[in-house]
Amino acid sequence: MDNILEVIKNRRSIRQYLDKPISKEVIIKLIEAAKWAPTGMNEQPWGFIVVQDKSLIKELSDSAIPYINKIIEENPKFIRYRKRMRVKDFSIFYHAPCVIIILGRVDALFYQNDCAMAAQNLMLAASSMGIGSCWVGMMSTMDKDKWFRERFQIPDNYKVIAPIALGYFENKDIPIIERKPPEILKYF
Repeated sequence: MDNILEVIKNRRSIRQYLDKPISKEVIIKLIEAAKWAPTGMNEQPWGFIVVQDKSLIKELSDSAIPYINKIIEENPKFIRYRKRMRVKDFSIFYHAPCVIIILGRVDALFYQNDCAMAAQNLMLAASSMGIGSCWVGMMSTMDKDKWFRERFQIPDNYKVIAPIALGYFENKDIPIIERKPPEILKYF
């Protein structure tokens, strides 16, 4: 049990990846870990899109930037990202060699929660294998984009929940970000 707690405590969002592909066997293992997430009423409402083609990842990133810029303009909380969006050759996926998009089937009552738990399983499994990950939540804004839905053949009854950048990275000492003490509202 100590091992899983260490993986949980040491997992970080990685935003700088090595130019090293992830094998299909490893990707299948990551998706296998994701599918073991608990789900409401055992619906298992997820679908996965795996993108490893570098030009397609770039195209996806470039297509998402206008949507993200709109969010930034509409919500002052995200203003700190404005400068990042204007960097030449910026990739919302940080030039990761692999992106896995977890989609949720909207007819399942708790699809968003279920897919979020699947994403956590996937990211923890990746961390345990020395693979970095970063949930790129703002990419979800493309969910209704016609080009995106057609290009990736997304069925009408699925919604984007967790776009995750994945890749190997330099194992530098990544500092632990301190966590606030949990706010226990009541303890009976």
